[in-house]
Amino acid sequence: MSSNVKVRFAPSPTGYLHIGGARTALFNWLFARHNKGVFLLRIEDTDQQRSTEEATQAILDSMKWLGLDWDEGPYFQSQRLSIYKQYAEKLVEQGKAFYDTDAEGRKAIRFKMLDGVTEINDLIHGTITFDTSLIEDFVILKADGFPTYNFACVVDDAEMGITHIIRGDDHISNTPKQIALYKAFGFKMPEFAHIPMILGEDGSRLSKRHGATSVTDYRDKGYLPHALVNFLALLGWSPGNDQEIISISEMIEKFTLKRANKTSAQFNNIKLDWMNGQYIKNTPVEQLTAEVKRFFEKSGIDMTKITAGWLTNLVILYHERFKTFLDLQNQTRFFFTDAIEYDQAAVSKFLKKEGAGELLKEVYAAVSQVDNFDKKTLEDSLRALTEKLGVGFSKLAQPMRVAITGKSVSAGIFETMELLGKEKTINRLSHTIKNLCETSEAVKF
Repeated sequence: MSSNVKVRFAPSPTGYLHIGGARTALFNWLFARHNKGVFLLRIEDTDQQRSTEEATQAILDSMKWLGLDWDEGPYFQSQRLSIYKQYAEKLVEQGKAFYDTDAEGRKAIRFKMLDGVTEINDLIHGTITFDTSLIEDFVILKADGFPTYNFACVVDDAEMGITHIIRGDDHISNTPKQIALYKAFGFKMPEFAHIPMILGEDGSRLSKRHGATSVTDYRDKGYLPHALVNFLALLGWSPGNDQEIISISEMIEKFTLKRANKTSAQFNNIKLDWMNGQYIKNTPVEQLTAEVKRFFEKSGIDMTKITAGWLTNLVILYHERFKTFLDLQNQTRFFFTDAIEYDQAAVSKFLKKEGAGELLKEVYAAVSQVDNFDKKTLEDSLRALTEKLGVGFSKLAQPMRVAITGKSVSAGIFETMELLGKEKTINRLSHTIKNLCETSEAVKF
């Protein structure tokens, strides 16, 4: 295919960029990049009541975060009203449209729909046929001077030289009206490709009840942009060979509409989490540490006293254990607070056991004596203690873990203690011995 390909992404700024819209943008972007063509961004802000500047900014920010750079635009339809008016009046002059006066005497312009059969060769679905006798004459320019969706996008796509219109298949029903307008103007017809919708895990249309549905939600939950792009690309397209992890450059190289699915894709949060986890594991620690710092700061964690070396060690310790930055934050919250939340099930299972308090007193005594508070010294000291007490290490490890982290699962206990530091470690052991062990008296925490 020659490089005169020109595509567009044309969101309406009535809300955030949702996952379906982001995938449409990505498919257009990949198509343009694969064909060395042009990717244009147009903001369709003719809905005066619902369009907001905040939503426009969120769309632009989401596109930038995903790495979907545009070559032209952003164009704003609200700044092109005089152009639509000229085109609408031209159709009236040619007898292809007419003024329609409402009860209040305001004039709109309505397009005359001709009866017949319209056919398109959709690049994904093949031949689609429409009976235009079922479509009544429709408004193209409202009385307030604003164009309707079907009219404005045809004028813009023709004027901007769009060669391929790649969009969700919820737009198939708009296509016969748009084709009628192309023909009325004598514009060159673009090629159409309608991508099947994304469904939720339960098979219904993707919506808020399926979890996060806007790109900003995923950014704020700590997903990596490349992981989300990889996941979105595979919702309705396949590079072949059952490949799941695919770089942006490889996506561009392999992207064709022939490999787009004809059936709806199902959104799968578990798969997205797995994929994001793979990207995290493959991201160098230095880069990850910088991202983690930004994410933690944005979440309100005070990072002013945290050294770069300490944070790097935290990321190294948890590198294989977290799937999103929010996941990491939840797993490591106990490092950043003086008072920690204890998992009551873990308290009941490991701290209410007979002898748990006595064991932790021994741990407290041993750990208090350790001057060089590093992993090796701590391990030597506590292994020696288990020999002295004649117990298996797990007998000590689980009560210690709950006392120090509040949970029954954590990263390695010696590394955790080293990162936590001596003062916090012995304070938590002391607090646990006094308040939590082998007693059901109410100490609220």
